[in-house]
Parts: sequence; structure tokens; C-alpha cells
Amino acid sequence: MREIVARPAGAGAFEVEATAGGRRHAWRVSVPGELAARHGSEPEDVARATIAFLLDREPPGSIMASFDCSVVPRYFPEYDAELPGYLAGAAGAADGD
Repeated sequence: MREIVARPAGAGAFEVEATAGGRRHAWRVSVPGELAARHGSEPEDVARATIAFLLDREPPGSIMASFDCSVVPRYFPEYDAELPGYLAGAAGAADGD
């Protein structure tokens, strides 16, 4: 199981770290409040779930260093439909504490 940790980095933004391929990677992920509300989730969980979703589709180095979750469906149209499954997996995931 991959560990993905999100830490607050400003209003609606998170520094998200994950270990993949034996290396630590980090991204700055912004989560629109309406996206978290629509899924009934905390923004931190959406940030972690989004990185998990992306890591299942591309290498860590291919993920933009900083992005807003609202852009993900432009590249992966299945994001909105599959996010709830990733959020279910994000519940109880490590939060860095």
C-alpha cells in the first residue's frame, strides 16, 4: 500500500507527498471547496485521493508539480466518476501526524 500524506499549505492548498519507486515525491495540490463539498469529503482527503488517482495512471515525474484538482478531468475524463472510490480509500489514510 502506498503512503500519501497531505499537509495544509494555505487556503484550499496542500503539500502532498508520496513514495513511489523508492523515491519521495511532492506536489502542491489546490482543492476547490465545491469539489470537496460535492463529494462530502474533507479537502485534504480530496488532495490525497487525487494524487492516488494520478499515480495509478502516470509516473510521479509526469504529474504537474503544482495544480488545481479542477484541471484533472481535462486530462483524465474518468476523474469525476472514479474519485469517490479513491476517496473511500483515502478515509483513514496517513495524515502525517
